[in-house]
Amino acid sequence: MNENNLDTQHQQTKSAQSQRTIKSDHIELQVNANYLITEENSFSKVPQTRKSEQLFCQKCNIPVVSDIFYEMGKGSYVIIFILLALIITAFFTFIPCMLNRCKDAQHRCPKCTKLLGTKQFLYG
Repeated sequence: MNENNLDTQHQQTKSAQSQRTIKSDHIELQVNANYLITEENSFSKVPQTRKSEQLFCQKCNIPVVSDIFYEMGKGSYVIIFILLALIITAFFTFIPCMLNRCKDAQHRCPKCTKLLGTKQFLYG
């Protein structure tokens, strides 16, 4: 009989460790100890615009307002090639090199300078 009591107590202890129920007059709350509750981030991990925006830095593990750096990309080179193919003067072929609107926008973390994402010119 003692062994049966020990077994039932052991089973009750196991179930008590994995699940708790708290009851009140109006509310019943159940907590599972086996599950980790995570808060879902409302911050994007991928840039949506070419302007500075709030993104989640995975290296710092915090949301940051991104710094923007511009770099020549595929779209810039396509525009240069089109201008050269149309035999426009050489001055106009360098316009994509000078204008940030014709370059890819790289979003970087202001704290650790990790690349958070790139918004491409013409292709994205």
